[in-house]
Amino acid sequence: MALGSMVSDDDSSLGKVRAGRQKGARYALVILAVVNLLNFADRYVVSSIKELLIRDLHLTDEESALPMTGMAVVYMIFSFLGGCAVDRDFLDRRVVLSIGISIWSVATALAATSQNLVQLVFWRSLVGVGEAAFGVTAQPLIADFFPIHERTMAFAFFNLSMPVGGAIGYGLGAVLGSSIGWRAAFCVVGLPGLITSILVLFMKKPVRGANDMDSIASQEQSRGLLAVLKSRHWVVATTGLVLTVFCIGGLADWVQSFLQRYKGVALGQAGLAVGAVTALAGIVGNLLGAKATVLAAQHFSNAGFLVPSLFMIPAAILCLLCLDLPIPAGATYGVLLAAETCLWVHTSPMANISVTSIRVELRAQASGLQIFLTHVLGDVISPPIIGVISDKSHSLRSAMQITWVALFLASIVWMLGYCCLPPLVSPHGHTHDDHKSGTRENQRAVTMCSIFCRVDEEISIDGASTDEESGSIASEASNESRSSSSAAAAHPDPGVAAMKEHVATLATSHRVWGWRRGDLQGHRC
Repeated sequence: MALGSMVSDDDSSLGKVRAGRQKGARYALVILAVVNLLNFADRYVVSSIKELLIRDLHLTDEESALPMTGMAVVYMIFSFLGGCAVDRDFLDRRVVLSIGISIWSVATALAATSQNLVQLVFWRSLVGVGEAAFGVTAQPLIADFFPIHERTMAFAFFNLSMPVGGAIGYGLGAVLGSSIGWRAAFCVVGLPGLITSILVLFMKKPVRGANDMDSIASQEQSRGLLAVLKSRHWVVATTGLVLTVFCIGGLADWVQSFLQRYKGVALGQAGLAVGAVTALAGIVGNLLGAKATVLAAQHFSNAGFLVPSLFMIPAAILCLLCLDLPIPAGATYGVLLAAETCLWVHTSPMANISVTSIRVELRAQASGLQIFLTHVLGDVISPPIIGVISDKSHSLRSAMQITWVALFLASIVWMLGYCCLPPLVSPHGHTHDDHKSGTRENQRAVTMCSIFCRVDEEISIDGASTDEESGSIASEASNESRSSSSAAAAHPDPGVAAMKEHVATLATSHRVWGWRRGDLQGHRC
């Protein structure tokens, strides 16, 4: 298939596109999740081999944080600039993704050729250029593919790849680094990304705003970054994210060194342990956060703020205990697992709020600005700050205390958002948690499995696929002229009638592949 055919299959104009899950949503979500996995594997492989880099390149603790810092600085700058370009449609977003993935994959592999700190920082900074392209396009694409009531679970699936990718980067980097050298670790982790750079070109191209034509963000009249900064929900979400990313960046860059220095853990064992803990905690935390938010939204407004705020408190306490308790390595892993599980709860609800509260045509800019702020005030400065304090105080443990303090502050910020901000309200009076395309009944029905396996969304009538589009036939019929509607009623399509009868049969069954009757009732054919 020619590249032109892959990237020119634009959807219909916005007027012809129906609200609901868009065509190709499942494939796009899976591919973007895989890319995100490789993204975090490439990002954190350098942390897993930090002690080897310190030894071979003769670095201090402060200098060893510069590769991660250099990548983050370039990442945030290009995210800010790239967001503005992506929102102006200078280039197809799938092509932007493909180019970005190729850049960071090659740069990760070429880091294996580094002979000194300057070369290593250069290649790691180039990784930030590629990751920026992905960062400003992935979440807006998911928002375009999925309706509001499904986004929390869609983001949950997407965000599962973050801890898994980080675990792969930690584990694979540590194992390869201790066995055949850190240079091989860069090559093995980086090169697989070139495959996904081709696969993203086969994604469908969703129409921007198909699921947001009546969201509260569409009421905002301001333009550019002013409109982003006027969104109080976005500002509160971003402020809390700055604090959590500050903690995550510090822990990610230094926890393996902490285990080696204070718990006597070998390099390979520390990398595997941190990788396993990160993967398990990330999976459980993401799923827990998404499900808790969906359930809480049935009873509380702004549940997307409430749930992360509550979980940041035990996360901070457990992080403090992990650093200060005089316990063996095995017990430390358990406390770290519990702390990270609570920490990962925030990812899906915050992603949903950050996207839904912004106008469709400004989402890439908002994502770029959020990336810029969370990095410049978060994980760009936390690793070197810890390194400087460690060098001055000769105590890495003391330096890492700033991580749990940041989590307490994030909890306070998000609780203020829950208590003080109004719900995200659409012009039709529906909240962000009770949107007209996703009622509370639908919210209860949305699960991780339903994102991929909903029986009622596999129906295709007259060649019009609704595999990824809920209610497309009804929406299309409502746009026809009065005379056409009358003619259609007088001469109904036998295929449509047969399909309606089939759906009615399914709806009367007690169970259809494990889904309740209520999951099919009310589905528009």
